Amino acid sequence: MSASQMYLDGQNNLLLYTEEDKQAVKKEIGLKDSVLEEDIDAILEWFKKEPHLAESPIERHLIEKFLVVAKGSREKTKKRIDNFYKYRTLAPELIQSRIDALTKPDHKLWTFFRQAIIPKLYDGKRITVVGFSGDASAFDTEVMYRNIILTVDLRLKYDYMFSDIWIVDLNNTGLGHLLRVNPVILQKAVNLYQESVGIRVKHIHCVNAPVFGHHVVNFMKKFVKAKMIDRVIIHDTMESLHKYVPKEYLPKDYGGDMPSLVEFTESLNREVKNEKIKGVLIDYCKLVSDESKRPREKYDEECIVGSFKKLDFD
Repeated sequence: MSASQMYLDGQNNLLLYTEEDKQAVKKEIGLKDSVLEEDIDAILEWFKKEPHLAESPIERHLIEKFLVVAKGSREKTKKRIDNFYKYRTLAPELIQSRIDALTKPDHKLWTFFRQAIIPKLYDGKRITVVGFSGDASAFDTEVMYRNIILTVDLRLKYDYMFSDIWIVDLNNTGLGHLLRVNPVILQKAVNLYQESVGIRVKHIHCVNAPVFGHHVVNFMKKFVKAKMIDRVIIHDTMESLHKYVPKEYLPKDYGGDMPSLVEFTESLNREVKNEKIKGVLIDYCKLVSDESKRPREKYDEECIVGSFKKLDFD
């Protein structure tokens, strides 16, 4: 492995990338090192002047990640960061609730659903796989999205990628799972991921889809942007999935060369209890705004009340 292909110091073993990967991401979006530090300084200066943000912590590397998402646009980066702090404030059940879960001795965060974050990047993209147990009564929207947002925070700290690929295994799911989805929690999770973090999603691959799979898609249309729905691909076979994602990036459950989804999940359960990682995740709970100090002209009533459509199953 050449020097440019070596993994970088200080990385978390769950999320690996090379200097070559990092430079490829920057090249893809036209982010130049010559102006990057200047951009970060300007955004940091703006952040400290905002009354609802000024007392909150922020790290330079976090600003850089948002610049990547915004393709180097300062104004879009500011909007993303503002939304990031705002929506975290408005979703304590998805952010602050992790503290209790992380500090309970012998408590596993992943139980009724499984998750794998593939350690190596695929062409600048980070692959995440999720699957579920068959017990619909154990399905908890709040816990699921708490954990997913928690791993997003880990990625903001340790990762460097251009976009996401999600693989959703719908085996063992039924209408009982869908009926247990809390729409308020789902909307908050969508706000946190889509409107604030904003990592581009290349594809969402659904495998082992049940016969009511179209109900799931119709349900999600009520919450996410149309272009996100357009990126959903439902596969009838694993061979179909392999046309999009090479086997070397897949758990062996899906005909791949990587450890199983269960093994990845157990690794996640161990890693988040590591003192260093646990400390990072608890510190990230401080990344919230003081909405009582937000200038009134920037106040968005929708962010608190929201509007929910009638949830029909067409």
